[in-house]
Amino acid sequence: MRKRFAQGGWVAQAATIAAYAACYMALRAVSVSHWNLPAGLRVLCLLFVPYRYWPALVVGEALPLCFEAWDYHERFGWWWAVIGIVPPIALNAPVFAWCRRRMKLFDAGQPNMVALLGAILLGAALTALADTAALATVRLPGGEPGPAITARIVLGYLLGNDLGALTLVPAALALRSWLAGHKGRPSWQAAARSVFARDLALGVLPLLLWLMWLTTPGNDEVMQLCRMAMFLPVAWMTLRYGWQGAAVAGMLASAAVQLTMTVVRDPAVIQAQALIAFAISTLLMLGSRLSPARTDVADAGDMLRGFQLAQQGLYQEELRLRQTAEALDRIGQSMRDSQKRLLDRLRPVLPANMEHVYSRQAAITQHEMHRLSDALYPKTWRERGAPATFQDGPLAQAAALAGACYRCDIAGCGLDQLAPDVHMMLYRLACEAMVYVLAREPVRRIHLQIRGGRTRGRRWVVLRMTCHRAAPAYRHASAPEWKQVVSLLGASGQGIRTIQDRAHIYGGVVHQRDSDDQLSVSLLLHDALRVGSATVANVAFERPVSA
Repeated sequence: MRKRFAQGGWVAQAATIAAYAACYMALRAVSVSHWNLPAGLRVLCLLFVPYRYWPALVVGEALPLCFEAWDYHERFGWWWAVIGIVPPIALNAPVFAWCRRRMKLFDAGQPNMVALLGAILLGAALTALADTAALATVRLPGGEPGPAITARIVLGYLLGNDLGALTLVPAALALRSWLAGHKGRPSWQAAARSVFARDLALGVLPLLLWLMWLTTPGNDEVMQLCRMAMFLPVAWMTLRYGWQGAAVAGMLASAAVQLTMTVVRDPAVIQAQALIAFAISTLLMLGSRLSPARTDVADAGDMLRGFQLAQQGLYQEELRLRQTAEALDRIGQSMRDSQKRLLDRLRPVLPANMEHVYSRQAAITQHEMHRLSDALYPKTWRERGAPATFQDGPLAQAAALAGACYRCDIAGCGLDQLAPDVHMMLYRLACEAMVYVLAREPVRRIHLQIRGGRTRGRRWVVLRMTCHRAAPAYRHASAPEWKQVVSLLGASGQGIRTIQDRAHIYGGVVHQRDSDDQLSVSLLLHDALRVGSATVANVAFERPVSA
């Protein structure tokens, strides 16, 4: 049976007929000629239901029309009954089939409002013509002629079908857009607590209820003014949330105007509904230009690619620095061998004191080459790995040079599974943090703490450097050795702003805290984007355009 349903078998066709007929009758029960909600159901089905189910949709709409035509054929005549059983969805189907094939109704999952509203208006016009044709064949009992066909009646049918579609279709598309942005099971509780829901509950509904209360019978001018003012919350929601805001607020405003009707086909209500229909159409087109669902996702994707490129660039730079450091080591080794061979040849003719001077100069050169190589890329890292580099590598040497005690504690899990460039960035930022602290004042002890972990499938690492301050008399100047520390660690020494900018590339944050006896710098880094899967959150209902 499931296979038959998937292939559009008779079970699926019968279920489609029953579901469509039930929805059609439910919406028709609360509709009038100038607020025809089944038109919205008709458009939604023609937009999203596969073509193989369209015959079932035609039958599902024809069944209620047949019952209605049979009930009233004696009152309005057989010709009216014959024309009345023709389902409007059969007239709209060719139009929407052509639009689905030839027009770009959806762009990157978002509706093309101009094309969609044009298709809705064309379908409403065809349905209005069919309704007008049925009305023209009405023959009342006793041979009395039917009602005269006027432009007001035709425009009323057109408005009813257009406004009925505008009431349901955009709101359904907004719900579809929100569901598409939530993979798996959507969190309805989170949606109810969102900013979008809050603005609807506190900004739109109270205003519409207040305007409905003001339209109590008594003053026709006040009633009409309040009905016209019901488009204002639609405009406000459009400015904040794009077309999704216009869709949901427009649905509420359309229903609010209809609920103020006191007599059937009230001309004042029809005028207000014409304004609401024009306002919804205009604001939907405007909102599609402001919609955060398109701009924010695109901007977020561009930002994500920017971070990926920045991380990749830093990783390539670290690889080049490592290659340069290894080349300097080879050059230093070659220079040492050359100097040794040269001294061996010149030793018979050199005085003993000159040989000592040349040997000392050669040793100094070797030391500087080693220091430069270590600053570019620590040899401890290359030979013993990251933990040894943090515990007794250049950071420990820099602390000893500044006259401070140094200790490093590494805890947590998954540190070895972080990307190599995250390890190196963590080391660079630790160097920058030590230089930043020493540039402010001397310290007595430096305690470095590193902890790794994993949250929601993405790894992270936290580094905290706690420095015990020296005596108050020494706190007003930099540590005398801080420039030597800059050279030893290969840091830039440009301050906390540089640390924050580099941490931001890896989705991190930096905090600093000063107390009477301590200076501390803490930072958080996430794993590289090329290692973990990064997703762009749907913000259509979370952050307004105007925020």
